[in-house]
Amino acid sequence: MGYRTKIESLKARLEETLQKPKVIENTVVQEITVTCEKHGEYQTYKRKLLSFRGIETQGECPECLREKITALEQEYQAVERKRIHQEKLDLLRFFNVPKRFDMASLDNYEPVNSYARQCLAVCKSYATKWPERLKQGGGLVMCGKPGTGKNHLAIGIGKSIIENFMASVRLTSAIKIARNFKATWAKDSEERESDVIEMYASPDLLIIDEVGVQFGSDVEKMILFEIINCRYENLKPTILISNLPKEELATFVGERVMDRMNDGGGCTLTFTWESYRSRKKAA
Repeated sequence: MGYRTKIESLKARLEETLQKPKVIENTVVQEITVTCEKHGEYQTYKRKLLSFRGIETQGECPECLREKITALEQEYQAVERKRIHQEKLDLLRFFNVPKRFDMASLDNYEPVNSYARQCLAVCKSYATKWPERLKQGGGLVMCGKPGTGKNHLAIGIGKSIIENFMASVRLTSAIKIARNFKATWAKDSEERESDVIEMYASPDLLIIDEVGVQFGSDVEKMILFEIINCRYENLKPTILISNLPKEELATFVGERVMDRMNDGGGCTLTFTWESYRSRKKAA
């Protein structure tokens, strides 16, 4: 018997104790005073079944029942906290964030100008309104100069929705996707193309980094479109990260991909300022 069942059973017994029993045939109901060793006297009802050789039942101590309910609820909450904590750890392991971004979060991103602040605000809103994103399937495209915090923000979104919504997040790159897909073409491969698509289509959020680094062959574009389209059809949001300018990225991945990324409340964020690394060197 699980915690919730035990708690509901005790609550039913408490309610039964506090209410006067219904009068039924061959039954005598009597209000009595009973003494509990722990809580003292309490009023309850005694029922005597005349047709069963005078079998008697009486209500339990209400305070004892309340204490049992409270103790079970506290125990249940402790077990749930432990379960949720472990599930979040499992989700973070599945997310597989690189060590360089272990500490990255939306709270410690440092916007260097008004455009960076706007990008941060959009990302925070995206994470906060995650349930709405799941209903619409809208994604995010983060493109522009390297070293401007695109990965930091994307990983921050992932960590936030894991913490607040227990969402599953997978981080990968366009090159890894193409490599995994092509590996299924080997004669001794135990995986099929559909297995790879399912692997990337199933998480609640998929973050694809380094879009535009791969060769950009028609096959690779087809693979990327297949995965994004599968997620699009199932209202699964996707985040694309690229160091290409917006126009070059649209040319590289194709208008069909960009259309799907911007549909359902999705948008494109452009990172046009100088990289953090360049600023640090200059300082």
